[in-house]
Amino acid sequence: MHFFPIRNDMKIFLIAGEASGDLHAAHLMRAIKRECPTVEFRYYGGDKMQAEGGTLLCHYRHLAYMGFVQVALHLPTILRGMRNCKRAIEEWRPDAVVLVDYPGFNLKMARYVKRRNICPVFYYISPKIWAWKEHRIRQIRRDVDRLFSILPFEVDFFERKHHYPISYVGNPTMDEVTDYIARHGAPADDGRTIALLPGSRRQEIKDNLSRMVSLFGIVALGVMMLTGLMCIAPNMRSAGQKYYVQQNVFDLRVLSTLGLSEEDIAAIAAVDGVEAVQPVKYQDVEAQWQGQSETAVVRLQQLPADPGADTAENMNRLVLLSGRMPEAPDECVVHVMGYGDPVEPGTVLTLPDDTEHVSRKQFTVVGTVQDPQHFSTDKESSTAGDGQLDDIVFLPDGSLTMDYYTACYLKIKNAGLYDNYSDEYQAVVDDTAARVKAISGAQCTARRAELIEDASAELADARAEYNDKKAEADRQFAEAEQQLADAQAQLDDAKAQLDAGEAELAANKKALPDTMQGGADELVSGEQQLLEFEDQLQQIEMLVNLKKVADPLLGYAETALHNAQKALDEAEPADEEYTDLRDALQKAQDAYDNISGQLNGYQAQLDEGKRQMYAQGLISSPSLSNEQLVTEAKAALRQMKVKLLQGQLQLTTGTATAYTQFDAARTRLDEGWQEYRDGVQQLADSRAEYESRKAEAEQQLADGLAQLNDAEEQVSQIKSGEWYVLDRGSTMSFVTFEQYADRMDAIARVFPVFFFLVAALVATTTMTRMVDENRLQLGTLKALGYSNAKIAGKYLFYALSASVLGSIVGMVIGFVVFPLIIWYAYQMIFSMSTFTLHFYLGMAAASVAISAAVIGFATWSACRASLKEKTAALLLPRAPVAGKRIFLEYITPLWQHMSFSQKTTARNLFRYKKRFFMTVLGVAGCTALLLIGFGIQDSILPIVDKQSEQLTHNDMTIVLSDEKALTMEQGLADTLDSSSAVRSWGAFYTKSTTLYNEEGGSADVSIVGAEDDARMTEYFTFRTRVGHDPIPFEEDSVILTEKTALNLGLSVGDRFYVEAADGSRVQLTLTGIAENYMFTRLYLSGTQLESLLGGTPEWNTVYGLTGCTTEAEYNTLRTKLLGCNYVSSVSFTEDTTSMFGSLIGSLNYVVVLIIVCAAALAAVVLYNLISVNLAERKKELATIKVLGFYDKEVYRYIFREIELLSLIGSGVGLLLGVPLHRFIILTVEMDQLMFIRTIAPRSYLLAVALTMLFTVVVCFAMRRHVRHISMVESMKAPE
Repeated sequence: MHFFPIRNDMKIFLIAGEASGDLHAAHLMRAIKRECPTVEFRYYGGDKMQAEGGTLLCHYRHLAYMGFVQVALHLPTILRGMRNCKRAIEEWRPDAVVLVDYPGFNLKMARYVKRRNICPVFYYISPKIWAWKEHRIRQIRRDVDRLFSILPFEVDFFERKHHYPISYVGNPTMDEVTDYIARHGAPADDGRTIALLPGSRRQEIKDNLSRMVSLFGIVALGVMMLTGLMCIAPNMRSAGQKYYVQQNVFDLRVLSTLGLSEEDIAAIAAVDGVEAVQPVKYQDVEAQWQGQSETAVVRLQQLPADPGADTAENMNRLVLLSGRMPEAPDECVVHVMGYGDPVEPGTVLTLPDDTEHVSRKQFTVVGTVQDPQHFSTDKESSTAGDGQLDDIVFLPDGSLTMDYYTACYLKIKNAGLYDNYSDEYQAVVDDTAARVKAISGAQCTARRAELIEDASAELADARAEYNDKKAEADRQFAEAEQQLADAQAQLDDAKAQLDAGEAELAANKKALPDTMQGGADELVSGEQQLLEFEDQLQQIEMLVNLKKVADPLLGYAETALHNAQKALDEAEPADEEYTDLRDALQKAQDAYDNISGQLNGYQAQLDEGKRQMYAQGLISSPSLSNEQLVTEAKAALRQMKVKLLQGQLQLTTGTATAYTQFDAARTRLDEGWQEYRDGVQQLADSRAEYESRKAEAEQQLADGLAQLNDAEEQVSQIKSGEWYVLDRGSTMSFVTFEQYADRMDAIARVFPVFFFLVAALVATTTMTRMVDENRLQLGTLKALGYSNAKIAGKYLFYALSASVLGSIVGMVIGFVVFPLIIWYAYQMIFSMSTFTLHFYLGMAAASVAISAAVIGFATWSACRASLKEKTAALLLPRAPVAGKRIFLEYITPLWQHMSFSQKTTARNLFRYKKRFFMTVLGVAGCTALLLIGFGIQDSILPIVDKQSEQLTHNDMTIVLSDEKALTMEQGLADTLDSSSAVRSWGAFYTKSTTLYNEEGGSADVSIVGAEDDARMTEYFTFRTRVGHDPIPFEEDSVILTEKTALNLGLSVGDRFYVEAADGSRVQLTLTGIAENYMFTRLYLSGTQLESLLGGTPEWNTVYGLTGCTTEAEYNTLRTKLLGCNYVSSVSFTEDTTSMFGSLIGSLNYVVVLIIVCAAALAAVVLYNLISVNLAERKKELATIKVLGFYDKEVYRYIFREIELLSLIGSGVGLLLGVPLHRFIILTVEMDQLMFIRTIAPRSYLLAVALTMLFTVVVCFAMRRHVRHISMVESMKAPE
């Protein structure tokens, strides 16, 4: 051994992981010891290596596991062995590590040694990378120092292709032959010597890997579907059971139309079978959350004294989500209904001031809780606000002060011994419920008498109070009227004074011009007098001046006269001068007379002027001298001028003052008039207010009187009341949760069956092909004496290994992943912290047994068919299928126009009928499953829209407590007529009842009848589901929804029976079966309804059509309608559709999951079928490659057939999918829902498209296999 240096005391670590490796490593150890006897060995190996000495650290039997099942089951052991081996090498620090074959393990050891630079790595018997995993050359190049081969051709492969040095050391098999000949001699050359050479289990696994993987995948999918779908319902019920016990949820609850008294509670507690009771007070009110603009409808519910007490009496214990429980009287915790906005701790709730029976009007939230009666997103109606309950607010004990209880919760003895979903539990509860109902009559009678007595006393007090208030109101009315009369009198007086002031002002204004004119006239007159006096004064002055001038002249004239007279006297008449003197005397006399006359005239005028002036008071005396006259006249003139100026000033000032006074008077009058008008308006306002308050007071008094009268009437008509004894089925969350679990049960009973049917088909195809390929082996083993059971056991081992491993993986996904995905979808509806995953041993065992049985039976059938043949026949290849003319060849024109490849494809399709049918059926099963998945979506998603848009046309439902709501003044009818949001409405009669067919089968429905039959066709479309033929609604019409008709097996014209109110059964004849998807109903004409009821029905429901489009509009209308008397509830189609929408949406998650699984199954099945097809035709494909076909031509040659087979299979799958879809729909339907029976055209296209897509993808992936088919295959002899 000279391929690596060996020295004495050398430490060598060897790793051989198989029996063959143990043999070859033992030979190597023997050879090394011949060279260096003192070499020390430590190794992972077997008995042969141990016989050569050294220390065996681990026997290969602890690591040599073959097959997926064995490796998966012993993976921890393998990993532990790998860790121990690394530790041993690290601690011992050998001089060399020798790896013998076993590449999966040994290459990892080589990497570990090389990374830590411990020692050289030698690889003896190189990995067969020329056969598979050629990429390992990178690991060998990186981590192996020297590589040794036992196959001569490997030298060329490694050195020429990968340029990696390798040493050929001889073949151990040849050595064994040489040793055999040396011991036994050469065998005779007669061809009778047989050498039995064990094959490679690894190669066998490799050859069948694709088949095992497909079987593994199919089984995993089938078990996953089986366990995943079947475990979700038990998981949900287990979570529900744990939740109900943990929160001590009630078994029964009692509600009364008259409320429950202390005596009622005591009577209930005394009933046999009742373990504990919890009376509860609650009431619904409108309230305001801090920070929100709109009011909310809240239920105020009183907590027990100790909400956390672990006693039977403390039922429906709240789940604290955040914060803490109330400790102070003004604290509360809140449960938010449905998808409402969260309420944070610290938020203040304010109640209206008129809220009754509550100790305070404000509460502060200190925590959020979940009410165990409302663990789903259900909605609950209310008589307050908009009719939809938004929140439940839990108040401390003593917060509600009403003297009665709203409900009473009961725990039943021994009910806790049974599962809450079992028949035993329900039987115990029903027995106690019957006993509670038995005492309800007497308790209701006593309660009625108590209420009548209390109400009568309250009515007497109320009537006395009414009379007092009416008298007080009359007195106040009289006082108010007197005050109004006094105010009117004051206004009248004020108006008279203002009128007088207006008259006086007008008179003064009218007189002012005359007065001012008089003053002006006087001033003008005075001025005229002044001017005249001034002229007179001037004349006087002139006269005085003239007189002063004339007086001397008169003296001169008198002197001249005297002189002339004297001259004349002295002359003689005869004198010549006498005549002149006489003439001169005459002239002097005339002059003197003239001047004297003028002076006398002047003096006379002056004297006259004196008298006038004196008379006017202008001078002091009429005998004044002329000079004194002038002086005093001038003084008088000056005084007259001053007076004139003063008069002018006074006239001007007086006018301004007068107008100022007029303005002031006008202002005062205007203010007075304004005060008067204000007074009039105030009086009018006061009178209007008085009239309004009087009318309001009178209306209040009238309402009070009417209420008193109504109360008296109601008291006189108080019925004995009724108890409703309800179990958990009366609570929406419990019912919805159970329905969801039931739906999953129904789905789980159907889908896994189809998955396992497809699995059986594919397993049969796979194992049949595997057995056919090993036909020669079967013949050889039979010839050697192996029994059929032992031979079949080999194939059963492969099949069952894949089945068991697939079952394990399927169970892991089914028990873990599936429930988590489905519950994740359901968590949109339910909030239940108790949901946990469970492993169901029986279910697991059953799934393993079913898968093993299906795969095992398919494998045994395949083996049995071959093993029935004789040994000689098995040692020969199966005879090829005889060529026959196919049907297309008889259609000569078509056949002649087909190409060679098309003819070959057609012959191959129909020549191998077994392959044809297996492929077609396998593909058909996948297409059918896909079509079923998409079809279920088509059946459940559109039903809400189809029901609300095509079949039901009213969007509003009003439930009445009394028919009076429609007849009373200003009642519901007037409100509906006056509301612009309501387009139309009609009165209806609705009642739940039971129908019976002739065979005694029963079904629950709601009777619907209208006051006006025309409303029936307005709000409901009556048509058949198939063909949409209209169904006439006539006088004798009796129309039943299709779901109920199918359940009872009724057809048009059949007779059935309706349970009447008194328990009797009334016979009716069915006139029509209407398409309907939500709820079950019996529509009756007015005539049929009166016949059924024996008289005119009491209209207790109103259906209507509104114009509302937003939630705010709906809530506004709901609030308005709930304010009407005798209206119990108002709901809209939107409320119902949202509830069903959530239900359908969650189911859709499950359907989508099923579609994904069906798609995965389709991919696996197609992969398997195509793999089998290729394996069957390997020689054929190799032959056509030898004939010169290009790869693309080979692809088309083989894949065209596969695609055609897939297309044919898809068509068959569509034909299979339709009835299977109908079967599944009928299986999973709910009581109140009918799924759509038809499949949308797009679903057919999607199913086929996905199938063909998977076919194309798998074909594309298979190109590599076709490309790697060696042409040498065509030269091999038939197997």
